Amino acid sequence: MKLSQLKHWLKVDDGKVPKCIVTSYAGCSDYLMEVEFKHQLEPLKDDNDEMVRFQSIEQVKDLLRPLGITSVILRVTDPYDEFSTDGKLSDCREDMTISL
Repeated sequence: MKLSQLKHWLKVDDGKVPKCIVTSYAGCSDYLMEVEFKHQLEPLKDDNDEMVRFQSIEQVKDLLRPLGITSVILRVTDPYDEFSTDGKLSDCREDMTISL
């Protein structure tokens, strides 16, 4: 979903705020965002069809608060779970809701 589409959607669809998931991947210094649309997660892209990247949660807040979005789900993903009980690699993921 393009950022311009998200902005338009929020203006037209009064009161309905989509679920926004900000993902942090182990070993990466930036955050990516996905927006739930028709029960599917769509990556947030700019007008050049590039993924929108954030350097901090503060940047996420600066973008979303003016649009009326007051909370997001922060998803931390670490595919290399060293503490796996069976010793195998797992899809270790932790979700938490944060207020903007």
